[in-house]
Amino acid sequence: MIYSATLPAQAAGAADTTTLAGVYSPAFYSGDTVTDVQLVAPPGYLTVTGAATNNVTIIVRQLRNGVVQQTFASLEVAAGLSLSPEIPVTVPLTSEPVLRAGDVIDVQLRQNGTGQAVSAGLFVSVFVS
Repeated sequence: MIYSATLPAQAAGAADTTTLAGVYSPAFYSGDTVTDVQLVAPPGYLTVTGAATNNVTIIVRQLRNGVVQQTFASLEVAAGLSLSPEIPVTVPLTSEPVLRAGDVIDVQLRQNGTGQAVSAGLFVSVFVS
């Protein structure tokens, strides 16, 4: 099962944005554990070049009954990392949550320091098996 979210634009230094990726349901049971998270920029996307301190972090969370259970994947767009069109980037897992029916997966953009502008369209995929 794959849950996905298309992220909005975010200005440098702006408040966190939160985008819904989906609600877990075991109706078509193929598994209940998050195994991988991938991020890719769409064709024509303006490359985001990582920076040491003034950058952005992509955060993937599990919620139950509206309460955050955990952040299970996170990627800081730091020096040495770029988000370029049609080049997938793995968002490292910090844990492999086991989902329950009704759990929600969302994705946040969080600015660090003075931040880094992000154009709309980054696509996040959360793989559950």
